[in-house]
Amino acid sequence: MFKAAYHLCGSIIEKPYLFTDGKATNVVTPVSLLEIKVTLPSRIIFSCETNCSKYDPSELAHSPNVKLGGGILGPLFKVVLNSGSIVAVRRFRKGIVKPTELDNCIGFFSQINGRLLLAILFSFWYGEEAFVAYRYLCLGSLEELLHGREGIQFTPLNWEIRCHIALCASLAVASIHSQVSKEGEPLVCGVIKASNILIQVDFSACLGGYETPYLIPSHVLIKRNPGSVAPELIDSEKSSDVFTQKSDVYSFGILLLQLITGKKPMLCDGHREVMLVDYVKFKKKEVGMQGIYDEKLLEVEDSITNIVEIAELCLLQNPNERPTMDRVVQMFQELQHKYSNAHTMKVCLINSTCLKPVYVFDIFFKDSAVVEQHCNYFLSFRKISTVLL
Repeated sequence: MFKAAYHLCGSIIEKPYLFTDGKATNVVTPVSLLEIKVTLPSRIIFSCETNCSKYDPSELAHSPNVKLGGGILGPLFKVVLNSGSIVAVRRFRKGIVKPTELDNCIGFFSQINGRLLLAILFSFWYGEEAFVAYRYLCLGSLEELLHGREGIQFTPLNWEIRCHIALCASLAVASIHSQVSKEGEPLVCGVIKASNILIQVDFSACLGGYETPYLIPSHVLIKRNPGSVAPELIDSEKSSDVFTQKSDVYSFGILLLQLITGKKPMLCDGHREVMLVDYVKFKKKEVGMQGIYDEKLLEVEDSITNIVEIAELCLLQNPNERPTMDRVVQMFQELQHKYSNAHTMKVCLINSTCLKPVYVFDIFFKDSAVVEQHCNYFLSFRKISTVLL
């Protein structure tokens, strides 16, 4: 097929040309490569009835896109469809996984749904490449918000928002842990990292990438994510090299340290790299609790000490001593109840074009100005304003 397309692109086509005297003759005109659209055979892996008519494999594969990020499975793109809707599309690297394994894995995980899980909307093969379409979240990932480049458009996340993200992320991981595989084994997330935590318009966290450990060998993920994996996976020669729910808990503890410190799992200390967990231990011993807080946090709430304690429990060396994710969720909810003097505010997003409410949510914050500041900043480019009710 590609050979035929190449032959067509290199050929010439005779077209009638009308001269000023009204006489037509045939002239040869080269065919531009841009005029050729090659449609490859496609096969749908997963789609619900609604999305089957909504998405076209050829359009998803060929539409103009903006690269959002890389990843071991393949690059992720923002794709604007002819209908005006926007989706995030991952194009799998060729040969990264066997076609039958990919089909089975995507087919299984497409059945797992949850408000805090990044659901698979549509998946297909186009030629020899596999694609998966997800819901597009305009605020991006926690990685971008925590470690993004500072400048005129940079707004640091305050502590209340970070706590909200931590609670939602714990709920999402616990949701995965409540599921079992086809073989009846408890599901795991593998590596819980900031780039897989997507932020929704109400600043709740949505977990993505939870299918990765079932597509990529464990030892590859462990090697590619230093500082984020549990010590029992890397320290011992007798390590089974297999992710567990307790290794997920450790990885979640590292995520909490990122929210607290604003730093990445691996730090550069002079001429050597240091794990974030070791950095926090050192700073806490030498300077105290105030030495580990993110300097971008203008105000540090009392609850930050409690979050540090939860992180320390998740990061215990002995996996059997770590709490379950259900217990972590419970600890967050207990903290929320403890600091229940915070105001409950209803935030309504208004479409400034038609002045109709498009989204309403409740959020727990002590300062309404903080909510207004962050919502207006992130949503201004979408022609959506915020109203505090």
